Amino acid sequence: MIIDDEKHAIVTLTYLLEQLEGVELVGAVQDSTLAKAQIENLQPDLLLLDIEMPHMHGFEVLNQFDEIPFQVIFTTAYDRYAIRALKINALDYLLKPIDAEELAQAIQKYERKELLATWEQIAQVSQFKNGQIPDTLALSTQKGLHFIKIPDILYFEANGSYTHVMMTSAEKYLVSKNISMFEEILQDNGLFFRAHKSHLVNLTYIKNYIRGEGGDIVMQDGTYITLSRHKKQEFLQLFKKI
Repeated sequence: MIIDDEKHAIVTLTYLLEQLEGVELVGAVQDSTLAKAQIENLQPDLLLLDIEMPHMHGFEVLNQFDEIPFQVIFTTAYDRYAIRALKINALDYLLKPIDAEELAQAIQKYERKELLATWEQIAQVSQFKNGQIPDTLALSTQKGLHFIKIPDILYFEANGSYTHVMMTSAEKYLVSKNISMFEEILQDNGLFFRAHKSHLVNLTYIKNYIRGEGGDIVMQDGTYITLSRHKKQEFLQLFKKI
């Protein structure tokens, strides 16, 4: 996704991205005040972000997010923000006019980072299927790879194509992977149950179950999670076995 107040800059970036195989441009925004809403709506994996824009600075756009699940490549005419970009773990910093080769290299850097995270996840799935039970999960966020203890995950919460990973420590991570991917990785783990299309819960930390059409699951931290009525019988049978 591109955010830039200059129409010609968007046109140029769009053309350059179209020359790169496997890259899909989901949208472009000229008015930076509309950027947050469009990011939340389109949920891009990678943002090409200008810095000096009317109404709202590029860094101010990012400051609106408590967590940043997408990667950021800054595209700007000014070099004076490079250190600040480095401090927020920007993937790259490209100076205008944008060079096609430099843009391609920045995209490749993103692809390598995502590939590393994917291989970590594939390795974990392979371990489960081979009867080994790994106790860590690799999460790729804007800040890098985080290795978290699987038994310490409280629940997963879907947010469109993103997923919030909530920990027993009250830490949380927002990653640009959908919740079904985590369900697949952890399906043989035995700890997690898909309570609803938007929640995957750790059975260890269920505090209460409140009856209803589907009912509500109360987690250790007090969070109420709706249990799908289609999942109710499976859930109750599961607890009869424990």
